[in-house]
Amino acid sequence: MLITYAGLQLSPKVQVVVPMAQVVEEIARSRRQICPIPGVPEAILGVVNTGGKLLWVIDLADFLTEVLGLTRRSHSRGDELTLVVIRQDPTPEPDPQEEESTVTPLACVVCDRLVTLTLNSTHFTPIPEPWKSLLRPLFSGLIWISPPSDAAPRRFPVGLLQVSALFDALSRYSTPTAGEFR
Repeated sequence: MLITYAGLQLSPKVQVVVPMAQVVEEIARSRRQICPIPGVPEAILGVVNTGGKLLWVIDLADFLTEVLGLTRRSHSRGDELTLVVIRQDPTPEPDPQEEESTVTPLACVVCDRLVTLTLNSTHFTPIPEPWKSLLRPLFSGLIWISPPSDAAPRRFPVGLLQVSALFDALSRYSTPTAGEFR
């Protein structure tokens, strides 16, 4: 079955996909527009005002690095950020006349513009056994994608990020020095 996914480039070597139905929009913001919140984990950059509503901003690569226990990457200190806004519920945005959704969307910092991919969901493979305990809580599978150019002849794995698991992990996430994110 062909499904449209959003490819989120988190770093030059790390890409994840989420169902396009869970992507709200792509926006650009400067770091100065993000208001830091004291006491939250380092990967949570703060909040930004979008149309009168506050939107949490997270460096998804840093968050996944922390949760998976991997070595932290060096931060890009560029002022302009590309943010992809995702929501937990894959249903369309509610009608403004109806009651507002209780789950706030989340803005994820990506290192490149949003890429749309149409993939065959039957080609996703389960998380391999050695990686299962590490990746399974946040990823439902992998797909191997060929690079867009002939410069890199090898296919690379892309993880299918479970957006609901990300929101759940954020609601439970804490660090010894920064407390809980709720």
